[in-house]
Amino acid sequence: MVRVLVEEGCKVKWACSDLVISRSLWYRSLKPRFGKEINVSPPSPANKLDQEERKAILDVLHSEEYMDLTPREIVPKLADMGTYLASIRTFYRILVENEELHERRLQRSCVKLSAPVLEARGPNEVWTWDITRVKGPWKGKFFYLYVMIDIFSRFVVGWMLAERENAIRAQNFIRETVRMQIKGSPSLTIHNDRGSPMKAAGTRGLMELLGLEHSFSRPRTSNDNPFSESHYKTIKYHHAYPSYFESMEACIEYFDKWFTWYNYEHRHTGINLHTPASVYHGSVEEVVKHRQEVMDRAFENNPKRFSKGRPMVKSNPPIVGINLHMKAHDVRIMKVENGVIT
Repeated sequence: MVRVLVEEGCKVKWACSDLVISRSLWYRSLKPRFGKEINVSPPSPANKLDQEERKAILDVLHSEEYMDLTPREIVPKLADMGTYLASIRTFYRILVENEELHERRLQRSCVKLSAPVLEARGPNEVWTWDITRVKGPWKGKFFYLYVMIDIFSRFVVGWMLAERENAIRAQNFIRETVRMQIKGSPSLTIHNDRGSPMKAAGTRGLMELLGLEHSFSRPRTSNDNPFSESHYKTIKYHHAYPSYFESMEACIEYFDKWFTWYNYEHRHTGINLHTPASVYHGSVEEVVKHRQEVMDRAFENNPKRFSKGRPMVKSNPPIVGINLHMKAHDVRIMKVENGVIT
């Protein structure tokens, strides 16, 4: 409308005033600021995967062998077979881009309170155990799974399935597990929560008789027994875990195969993607050496893929424990005796 009035001989000031339009807006419309498109997209990085490489990774993620595994397990398994496609982070990026990565449930943070502090520098120094229910063939029928874990290696040193949860079965479970795994005088701490089988006088007496240290979690604090709690989540969130078990025999058969897979094939995040058996039996360095050779070959073939330089394969953490962040630091005391500072 302003343009029409100006062409008819009306002054810009009067036309803009009558139409309640700013004159600066009119003059800006005569000379637009952006006359041409500006290319602001950054150049592609040198280590960006091409479409064929991304498709190869997706094919692995969708394959029947790896479709139920996380990238943290897939990448080291491929490396053990002499194949390297991309880093763990790149696998996750590709999953996100294809909308195939989702969190299954919300996590609740717990309040930090005083807690037992346990430390393990090798196998058979600290064990943790707990009992969980698994569904039976009808509503209200459960079987009880007892599992003992070595926290340094995450190796399941013993497990038992029973019809009941009580102190007598728990004592038999502890006694037989120690007898089969520990030779000689034990220097072992067994940690557990405060369930009735754990607090029973017979259980405490058995610990003293075997010469074992006995450690308890705080009441209603699952974080004080994280290894057993996370292990039971691994069991019950596994893709092969059934909705119920038809019989005790079927349950034993399933867990016999599952614990064999967990100990000897599962790449555990907490031990730098090694198997619990390799850490428990001391063969980690051989696995690390083999994986490093695979990564070195991948780096030599295409160094541009690794923006941070030559990748280094990590070994198992030297110290594993419970509530290590609350461990007391060494305190040095200065004394003066006869004028001498000690």
